[in-house]
Parts: sequence; structure tokens; C-alpha cells
Amino acid sequence: MTSGKDIATDLLRRLLAGERGQVGLHLSMLLEKAYPVAASDETYRQILPPELADIHLSAETAKEITALICTEISRNPRESLISAVSFTGAEVATKTAANVLANPPRPLTMGEYASALSIVGKYLPGELSEQPEFLPKAELERLIQVAKQLKNVAETGTVAERSARITAKHHAAGLLESLRSRGIIEN
Repeated sequence: MTSGKDIATDLLRRLLAGERGQVGLHLSMLLEKAYPVAASDETYRQILPPELADIHLSAETAKEITALICTEISRNPRESLISAVSFTGAEVATKTAANVLANPPRPLTMGEYASALSIVGKYLPGELSEQPEFLPKAELERLIQVAKQLKNVAETGTVAERSARITAKHHAAGLLESLRSRGIIEN
């Protein structure tokens, strides 16, 4: 019998190799199930294929795989990798997404911006409220500038490009509003 760790490691290997399709979603759901933000098991049974629905990763395995993905995101922030850790709520995922936005290792696609902003918008304001030093001040300031720029990006291009731009604008505006409402930034 194959362990949950073996299955998750195989999904990770396939994702890192660039496999498309549902691999990233399946890994994302398995990781999410291991973190405190998890939904009910029924939710995962509706999303995951039957052979994965009852797989439960240990917290240690989920943290290990999340850290491996975040290391790769720091070097190559592909949208599929960012999405794989987007529902974990893990501090390392939030810090990695914020760092990639503030200090991208290469020019990001609009989809990569949107995925990273999704994580940062969901989790960073809460982290900063609890731990004001969660991010270095200079990095937070760069992140805010990026969000302000993306909030006003033009909705042009192909349907997919427009969709990514609209999503990035939405997440950037949401991040800025959440930071304002918590008193982290001023108008």
C-alpha cells in the first residue's frame, strides 16, 4: 500500500516536472487538509478523485512539501506552484508569495501576480496584525507599491490575459483595503 507521503511526493515530482492538469489542484487539496484551515472531509471528497479523497498527510509531511514548493517558488514562481500552496495558510507560503511579489527573481506573468496576490491578500494582513515584524519594512513597502501598480493595470489582451489582469487587480485592491482597514497602511 502506498502512503500519503509517497502519493504527495509523487504529485510534487510531477508538478515540478511541469505536468499540467489536475496535479497541482490535487496536491493543493492534500496539503490544505493537513493544515488548520482545512474544510470538512466531505468537501475534499467532492473535489479529489476517489483514490485521493481519503489520503491524509501528517502535519510534518505537509510542512516539508510546502517548504520544498516554496523553495522552488523563490527560484521560479510558476503559477501552478504558487497555487499548490495557496490554501495552506502556512507562514512560509505567505512569506514566499510576498517576497516573490516584492523581489521577483524574474519578470512575473499576470497569472503569477494574481496567484501570489491571492495568498498575500488572504493571509498577510492577519499575520501583520499578530506579528508586525512578519515582513521586513522595506519588503512590505515594495509589496504595497506593486499592489498599487497592479490595482490599476489595464484589462487588455486575450481572454486569458484579461482574466489574469482582472484577478490581479481584484486581489491587489483587496490586499490594500485589508491593510488599510487594519491600520497597517494609511490611505
